[in-house]
Amino acid sequence: MEITTLIWMFVLGASVAMCICYYNSRFLGRLVRKLIEIDATSPETALSLDELDLKMTPALKYSLRPGTSFSQTVLKTADDRYYIAPDRLSMAKTKYRGKDTTIVFLLICLLGLVVVAAALNHILPDLLNGAGAGFGELFGDGGNGR
Repeated sequence: MEITTLIWMFVLGASVAMCICYYNSRFLGRLVRKLIEIDATSPETALSLDELDLKMTPALKYSLRPGTSFSQTVLKTADDRYYIAPDRLSMAKTKYRGKDTTIVFLLICLLGLVVVAAALNHILPDLLNGAGAGFGELFGDGGNGR
């Protein structure tokens, strides 16, 4: 596999990871931040989405399905009310705070990542070829008898 392919695969993976972090922070975090704001940390203090002035979107429904990390943080009562699991409150405050994550910040990070990758794409192959040639001269032919 060529080094340039590895560089662009890394950029793709890092870009997807950044977008997922942005989504978690901004969209899923909206529900978490509202629940934290009103201190909904038990079934008795739980609120419905209507009471929180939120709508059930397909993405939110998907994230709340059983077995996900999000559904272990945001718990649902039998009457469709939501609250934060008390043992996950500290993590939720950090993970879903959302105030540092803006679309502009995300775009700048993605652009910076692409610029660095493009630079590496042009520089790194030449550096590696030069290093390989240097090692070849330093260590000789490696016993190939040529």
